[in-house]
This record gives sequence, structure tokens and C-alpha cells, in this order.
Amino acid sequence: MSDASRLASVAFSQKPQGVQYSHFALSVDQVSSIRAALDGAVIESAYAAVVSYAEAMSGLQHGSISWSIVRLYYSCFYSLRALLLLNEVVPFNCGGEMLFDVHSGKFHKGGNSSHHWNWISIRKIPQMYNGWFVSADSEDAYGKIRKHRENVNYTHAFTDPEFHLCLVSGESDISKRFRLYRDDVSFFYTYLTEHLAIAYPTNLIFSLDKLMRHASVSLPPESVSHAKKIWSIKDRCPIC
Repeated sequence: MSDASRLASVAFSQKPQGVQYSHFALSVDQVSSIRAALDGAVIESAYAAVVSYAEAMSGLQHGSISWSIVRLYYSCFYSLRALLLLNEVVPFNCGGEMLFDVHSGKFHKGGNSSHHWNWISIRKIPQMYNGWFVSADSEDAYGKIRKHRENVNYTHAFTDPEFHLCLVSGESDISKRFRLYRDDVSFFYTYLTEHLAIAYPTNLIFSLDKLMRHASVSLPPESVSHAKKIWSIKDRCPIC
């Protein structure tokens, strides 16, 4: 749990019994403390996202589809978390999953678990209105990758997803596909069933990369060094 999430959880735990969360307001000092911890929380999630993504791409290059699916899912999870935090929305747990909108000071109901986002709540937050990553299409893609990951982890007779042949054949060029997905500004591949397991997390992490640069938030040198060390594609490593 990041410091921002921990602070939000501690503050929310002080809500008087019987008071609805929609009517509970934090003090100015509490909100300021959470806001001050946002950059650190973004960095923590972004680092987890890029490490997971780099490990997944390396796994794909070596034919480890199942391992890569798990890492691609976690890249999505941490990318989405970092994108929320960049928009001053703090996911936290306090007897249940919640979201705190630092900008407005309002609390929103979270999902059934930390890995099941409450997309309806997220889309109600004003600063999230124009984010492609909270759209219904994004919600559907995230759900499909989460299902792939659950199949890997919990199903004994797991079969690999039906990837397009360009991704799994002996002549596949993961580096070429990476560049195509990265540059997919029209989202042509991002939501296609045979491509989304790689195209969707690729678009997510580069959206995060762009927004972090815009916000002047960056990983510390030692984290950049480690990410680049495990990055196997001859192109720029995202978030670095």
C-alpha cells in the first residue's frame, strides 16, 4: 500500500459510525498530506507497471505465453492505478475498496476487490471524463486480460489465449508488433481479441509514460537503470 493509500485509509477510518461516506469530509491538513504523497504513489505503481511489462515482452520473445500473460495483466493493473493517481484519484482499502478524489475531497465506492475496479464510480469523477483508459472498451479489455490471468493461475487445464499468428508463430517479430501497438493512436488493435492482450497494456503504459512526462514525474535513477536492464526490445523503454 502506498503512503497516499495508507493516509486515505487512516483518514477514512475516522468517519463516525452512521455517517454516509458521501457526507464525510476530510480536514484541509489531511487532504494536503494525501496530495503530497501522490507523486511517490505514482512512481511506485509506474515502476511495478514497467517491470511487469518488460518481463512480459521478454517472456514473449522466448515463447513463455502463460508467464507473459500474468505479467501483462499486472502491467495493466499497475498502469491503471498510476493513471488514477496521476489524476488525483487514490484507491485504498478500509473495510472495503474505496476511491478518494483529492481534487474534490469526495469519496467514491470502489470495486469488489483491488483487482476489480468500480468503473462506474471512476467514470463519475470529473477529471476522468476524457480518459480513454476508463472507457467501456477499456473496461472490457481489462476484464478479458484479467480473465486470462485467472485462467493461468487458477485453472489446471489452462490453454493459451487465441493470439494472432503474428504473435506466436516461429516467424513472429515481437519488436515489430510492439512498435505497431505503441503507435496505434486510432486504437485499431487495442481492443481486438487476438491482439489486445499485448496491444492494450502497451497503449496503457505509453499513455502513462506521456502523462508522467507532462506532469514532470519520473522514476528515480536506480529504477530506470533496472528497467532498462531487463528491457529486451531495441527501442525506448517506457517510463524511462
